Amino acid sequence: MNSVKSAAAPAAPTAVSPPELRSLKIKTDAVKRLIKERKIYFLEADQQRVRIEKLHQKEGVHEADIRKQKEVLEETLGMIPYMERKIRAAMEDLDNVVTSLVTENEDTELQEVMDASDVIRSAKEALNEVEGQEDEEN
Repeated sequence: MNSVKSAAAPAAPTAVSPPELRSLKIKTDAVKRLIKERKIYFLEADQQRVRIEKLHQKEGVHEADIRKQKEVLEETLGMIPYMERKIRAAMEDLDNVVTSLVTENEDTELQEVMDASDVIRSAKEALNEVEGQEDEEN
């Protein structure tokens, strides 16, 4: 009996499994949520600045009250870089999942994959806007 081993054929692309789609959707939603949270911190910081300005203009306000509001502002501003780190990490994770799905599956034009790609693009744009603003300030 002559046994000839044949070379294994490369694995053919397959369809995306439901667990992979679920994971992709969860990661996409996480990046969206983090982008929204970051935006909320910017809005909160702006509102806090207005509140501090009003306190400065008001008579009879204790300096301790103003100091406390400035502390609140600093805490809010401190959350922005934290959120940006979280966005970068979640965006990289999502990008890895998308790359993996595109590489391993034939159906790469799924709405979920396109949505994830759009969210990655949005996250990069949001983070680049901040870097551009920082460059202008310096």
